[in-house]
Amino acid sequence: MEWLHILSPALSESAIHTHCTLQNLPQLCRDVYQVTASDTHGRHGEISCIWGVFQTEVYPIRDGVRYALTSCPNALQWTVTTRHGETTLHGSINQAQPDPEFADSIRDFMLNFYQGLQQL
Repeated sequence: MEWLHILSPALSESAIHTHCTLQNLPQLCRDVYQVTASDTHGRHGEISCIWGVFQTEVYPIRDGVRYALTSCPNALQWTVTTRHGETTLHGSINQAQPDPEFADSIRDFMLNFYQGLQQL
């Protein structure tokens, strides 16, 4: 299943790389409560969020960044990318038809993250 938001105005790639970090996750999304551990580069760590505690990665990709809850059984990942004057927040999990309540919680998570990005 997938979720998508378009940010307006668009963010620059440098703004995405500056603000979309592991350490900034709690400021970007109110559903992430804290970063409980982080490596020295700030790319791998552990977060506490609405679904529990998960190993998390964030790394640069072309035109943005990708986040992944690597210990999540649903393989939740989301990207923030900018291209052709449009910034896209895209998330997905490894199920086509998850439990509706769970799908709603991911929809809310993505909306909260989108709202955090809109504040940049």
